[in-house]
Amino acid sequence: MQVHRCRFVDYVPESINAIEFAPSTSAYPYAAVGRANGDIELWRTKGNLVHEKTIPSMVNGSLETLTWAHQTQLTQDDLEIFDTPKERADATARLAESAPRLFSAGLNAVIVEWDLAKLVPKTAVDSYGGAVWCMATNHAQTQLAVGTEDGHIRIFDITNDSLVYKTCFNKVNSRILSVAWSHDDKTIITGSADSCVRIWDAATRIVDARMTLPKEGRDSTLVWSVIVLKNGTIVSGDSRGRVSFWNPELRVIEQEFRALGADVLCLTADEAGHTVFASGVDPKITQFKLLAGGSVADSAANSVAGKKKLNIRSKKWQLAGFRRYHTHDVRAIAVSSHLDNDLIISGGTDTQVAYCQARPFPNENPHRQPCFPPLNSVISVASEANLILQRQGNTLKLWALGKAEPASRLLADQMESGQALQVYQRQKDLLRMELKTKTNLLSSTISPSGSLIAASDAEGPKLYSVTYADDSRSTVRVRRIGEFPPPGFVPDFSESQGAVQMQFTADETRLVIATVEGFVSVVDITGWKSKQFATIRRHCGHRTTESEVETDAGSSDVPTHPGLARHQAAVAVETRTITSMAVSKDGEYVATSDSTGSIIVSQISGAQQVVVPQLGQGEKSEWPTALAFDEQSRLVIPTSLNHLYVFDVAENAFTEWSQRHSLADIPHTYNMMADCVGGVATNPEEPDCVYAYSASHITRVDLTLPPGPKRAVLNVHKRKQIEHEIIAKVVEEKEEADRRSEKQAKRKRKQSVGAQINGHAVMDVDREPDTLSIGDKAEAAANGDDDDVDADEPYKGKDWESTVIARLREAGINAESPHNFRMTQRYQNLMHASFIDKNTMVVIERPWIDVAATLPSAYHRHKYGA
Repeated sequence: MQVHRCRFVDYVPESINAIEFAPSTSAYPYAAVGRANGDIELWRTKGNLVHEKTIPSMVNGSLETLTWAHQTQLTQDDLEIFDTPKERADATARLAESAPRLFSAGLNAVIVEWDLAKLVPKTAVDSYGGAVWCMATNHAQTQLAVGTEDGHIRIFDITNDSLVYKTCFNKVNSRILSVAWSHDDKTIITGSADSCVRIWDAATRIVDARMTLPKEGRDSTLVWSVIVLKNGTIVSGDSRGRVSFWNPELRVIEQEFRALGADVLCLTADEAGHTVFASGVDPKITQFKLLAGGSVADSAANSVAGKKKLNIRSKKWQLAGFRRYHTHDVRAIAVSSHLDNDLIISGGTDTQVAYCQARPFPNENPHRQPCFPPLNSVISVASEANLILQRQGNTLKLWALGKAEPASRLLADQMESGQALQVYQRQKDLLRMELKTKTNLLSSTISPSGSLIAASDAEGPKLYSVTYADDSRSTVRVRRIGEFPPPGFVPDFSESQGAVQMQFTADETRLVIATVEGFVSVVDITGWKSKQFATIRRHCGHRTTESEVETDAGSSDVPTHPGLARHQAAVAVETRTITSMAVSKDGEYVATSDSTGSIIVSQISGAQQVVVPQLGQGEKSEWPTALAFDEQSRLVIPTSLNHLYVFDVAENAFTEWSQRHSLADIPHTYNMMADCVGGVATNPEEPDCVYAYSASHITRVDLTLPPGPKRAVLNVHKRKQIEHEIIAKVVEEKEEADRRSEKQAKRKRKQSVGAQINGHAVMDVDREPDTLSIGDKAEAAANGDDDDVDADEPYKGKDWESTVIARLREAGINAESPHNFRMTQRYQNLMHASFIDKNTMVVIERPWIDVAATLPSAYHRHKYGA
């Protein structure tokens, strides 16, 4: 197989400025990761950390802070509206079932609430004070405190889905850098650029106390972060690299630690308030634990159950440990303390999301997500034209693949795996096009021939034609095609036309578009040269509420195929977005999946819609991370638990392979990979095999074979190394055994000749055959050969082939059964993998060293003794 190993794609990720977990009251365990350009990534935190979708920001956007809100209790005004207990109970239940709300703000002085389903701003208001540096929701989830450039704290009312300016606190003569609410919501704590931590009365809007930190030199100390623990203790992190614990009653520092060698930019604490994490410019994550009576507070609390509580003076904070998970500034850190979701997530200038279990910290090694979106790839490949399309922000880039001298059959048989071919034409950078869009791009794709490019922002899709001046592609012309998208690709009542997924059919006669509102539209593009387009049909299988089904059934502008009405929780509907799409090779079917885990297979040229059965059950529920059709038009579905399903569309059932092999049968190494599969490639030469890939591996799965042993070694390179080592060791043992046997045979022949000369019998009948007498042993010992006398006894009659098989089995290699789930980890930071021809694969990597070269300088640590 020939592999185009591409490392020229110059994707430059944005730094991470904010990370926030959704409230524990939310049904969906989300983590929001805010990038410096304003993009917000939503990650599922149940099981593996799985990227679900990205909310695009405005072009040249900014993001400094994020916060969630999830109101679950009625306000006083609500209690006056709802008179009876039943009305109040129903209203409370509706609040609890609703989706959490996500707010962001930055240096552009705008506070935005985002629609988590449509991926567009839901509400946007001015901050009324310039750049926003910090933002926090109160614990009742009814008010938003915002710290601005002009030194004011402003309060916004967020009850009943509103975002309305409410009041303003007194001004301080410096910007507000950090803000936090007390647990009773009666006070607000702020950190500012004038060396002060202030406690504000939330009712009177005046300062209750001002606590000043010492300066280092002439510059004021910047209080970058403040949090309030459950017992009222205030924790601050500042530009001196110190973490301070403040007594909330005496308003003085109880304890102070030199946590970092430079600014402390972020703080977070667990729900109980017994563990605090800090990080910043010095990119180490430092952990502090509350000790009570000499032991950890949780353990101490359990040991004194039923007894008098420990005196608060006996509780002391201690620096418990630290780890370095990042190479550059850590700007955001968050911890989730739910029983089934104990994670600490961090990110910063090095653009990577790192996470691990919080309880075993610092002994837990982190998992690092790639710096590019692992799902909904930013890469598309034109298989016929050998072109690569990449999107970033509002920019599209186009490359032509290089060419290598093909190896002869004889030479190919002699070449080792991974050996490079002679390249006679290098890759070519053909196009860099900045689109005039209001938001960053949601999706993009290129046709197989490379003649058409489709791209979409939040406002809607656009189609471009690509022509070349000659065969050398020295000049590329790109023109936007008017009259696209055609009328009816979304209904008239649709509020958003952005496309989250788009794909061309193999014959380039159709473009399938999945919109943010759940419509899957099939557009006829055969007349693109004359700007003639038509919407053939709309599939609405993902729109399943009764009102949506009724509305879709009433559409008559184009053939519309409504979904099946079924009950879904409000949170599922309010966060539902189509996340994956695949079109079959024959152009007959399109498969789509959404964030609720629903998978719909729709007929491109007909009305048929098939709902794939739910994947997993209960605690083992899983959702698809990618979709792909194999060469036999079967749907391959990798999941968030690193399981693999194959669905036969024609039979409307999972294949026998999927029914026979459950998650428990998947090899442990594959199942426990930290990153989920982001795509599936198929080779026309191997109709029964698929290649599942993630950022760290490519795994070949033969769907005619069982998964193999649970503890099998899957990595083909490691497997080969182990085989060579074991075989070499056994060969060495066999040669040693043969040498000793030959040595002993010579000794026996010598003794036999001596016996015949002396007139003795060759063998004494009173002795066992092939043994030596005491005198013989003494003679052998005198000659220094006593170690060879019985050394080869264990090897007599030994089956060396069985020995090799047994040792391989002990090492996790079953030589007697076929090796399935063949994995290679030769490619790292893998962005994309697909086949452009028979036995010809394109692998696109973004090496971390190339990304690191684009980053600003990191904090310099003096290393002594080096």
